Amino acid sequence: MNVTAVIPARMGSSRFPGKPLVRILDLPMVEHVRRRALLCEAVQDVIVATCDQGIVDTVAGFGGKTVMTSDKHERCTDRVEEAMRRSTTDIVVILQGDEPLIVPEVISRLIEPFKADSTILCTNLLSIIHQETDLEDCDIVKAVLNQNNEVMYFSRSPVPYRRVKSPCAFYRQTGLSAFRKSFLHQFSKLVSTPLEIVESVDFLRILEHRFSILGIIDDKQTVGVDRRDDVGIVENILRQDPQQSDIYKKITRL
Repeated sequence: MNVTAVIPARMGSSRFPGKPLVRILDLPMVEHVRRRALLCEAVQDVIVATCDQGIVDTVAGFGGKTVMTSDKHERCTDRVEEAMRRSTTDIVVILQGDEPLIVPEVISRLIEPFKADSTILCTNLLSIIHQETDLEDCDIVKAVLNQNNEVMYFSRSPVPYRRVKSPCAFYRQTGLSAFRKSFLHQFSKLVSTPLEIVESVDFLRILEHRFSILGIIDDKQTVGVDRRDDVGIVENILRQDPQQSDIYKKITRL
């Protein structure tokens, strides 16, 4: 089974313009993500999908692969789908370009279900929410799972609602996902749906069209870069966390 990791990246972030190329220690952020994907043994190829020449030039300067896409895409999944139209890969892993602390082993966990079950179409990485403030944060997409760890719903609201005090895990969508390539193309052609639009969560389109998403739970919360202040937080983790420090040393040697 051939697996390609694709990193959608653009310079026009509303909250942090130019963030894919912001320096984190000695590397641009998008390069941190690309090199970590290269460390995953389950991945055969890594590509950055972008509409910005500056990102193309930077990644190419480090010897990486890029695909230039349209600048009209509003969703990262659509950008990745365009980048993969001529690819012969089997599985497409979508890695957000603002997740410079992604652990290679976690990427493997997203891929494993496809090998075990030919009916799996899409997987999403989820982490457990521990902070009350995260439940109320509308920038964090929450996920509700059934007993088979299939996603029942995504929402920016704090779901499920706690009417009764009872043990119940709360999950967040991390932004990491994987598709069978054939289903990625099918997904991009599906008509946008009411819940997808009102929640501004594109994966709701899959559920509203009655397809399944398997949730892959990893309790170690990812740390993304949404704002400029997050850069310093990530740099401190790279310096102080033994696992992250070790991964950083490895990617600097690639």
